Amino acid sequence: MEAPLYTLNPLNTLNEFRAELNLPPSRNLISSAVFMTKSELAHLSAYPRDSLVRCNTPSHTNKSPPASRELEKQNCHLWITNLPPQCTVHALLEGIRNTGPVSACEVITPMSAWGKAAASLTFFTAEGANRFLAQIALRPFTVQDHIASVSRHRIHVDSTIVNGKSRVLRIVGHPSIVNPMYLTWYFSECCPLKIDTDFMEFLEGEGGNEVTWAFGSFRGQAQVVYSRVNHDWFGLAKAMYLADPCVVTDRGSGERTVTRSVAKSHEGGGTPHVVVKAVN
Repeated sequence: MEAPLYTLNPLNTLNEFRAELNLPPSRNLISSAVFMTKSELAHLSAYPRDSLVRCNTPSHTNKSPPASRELEKQNCHLWITNLPPQCTVHALLEGIRNTGPVSACEVITPMSAWGKAAASLTFFTAEGANRFLAQIALRPFTVQDHIASVSRHRIHVDSTIVNGKSRVLRIVGHPSIVNPMYLTWYFSECCPLKIDTDFMEFLEGEGGNEVTWAFGSFRGQAQVVYSRVNHDWFGLAKAMYLADPCVVTDRGSGERTVTRSVAKSHEGGGTPHVVVKAVN
C-alpha cells in the first residue's frame, strides 16, 4: 500500500541520492529527474516515473490529439527553410502556382555566404496553404536547385476573407506617374516603405500607361500603395487589385511580350526589372 502523499518528501529523497553521488542539492525535482535512474524514480510514487520522463522528452515525439491536428490544418502560416542564400521573393513565389492567394511573404537571408535562407509564407486562406502542402507532398518544392523544407509555422494565423484583396495591383494613369521608375522612386523615397517586388509589368499607351505591380505582401505593401495612389493622385492615376498569379498555373493574358527580364526583389533602392508589353 502506498504511503499518503503528505508523508512523502521526494525532493529530500532526491537530494540524499545526489549527496551519495557527491552532487549538490537541487531545488527542482523535475529538472533533476534526468539524473536519476528508473529504479530511483520508481520510489517516488507521488510523482509517477512516466510523467517525469515525459517532461524532459521533446514534444514532437508525442502524437498530437485529433483536435490539435484539426486546428493545425487551419493555420495559413508556413515556414520554409533550406533556401538558396541569395533567395528573393520573386524566386520563391514564381514556383508557387495553383494554390491560393498569398497574403504575406518575407525572405530572411543568412548572415554568411554559405548559410541558407528561410522564408515566412502566409496564405489568405487555410485552403491555399493546404493545397500547397499537398503539392509538395507529391513533388518537392525546389527553389534554384535547392530542395526546400516546408512546415507549419509555430505562430498560428487564421484565414481571412479575401473580398477582392490581393498583393497584386494594376495602376493606370498619367505617364508621368504611371511608370516603373517614378513609382519605385516615390514609394521608396517620398513615402518610404519596405517593398519586396515579386514582378512588375509595364504597358505603354497613348491615353495613359499601365503598370502591374506584384508585391511580396498585401498588408504594409500592396494595401498601402493602393491607398496612396488613389488618394494622392486622385484624377491622375488609379489603383485596383488583380488576381494573385499563385492561384492559377499560368498568368498569360494573350498580350505580346516585347522585352522581358527577370523581376528582382526591391527593398527601398533601385528600380526593379520589368516586363514591357505592347498591345496586339
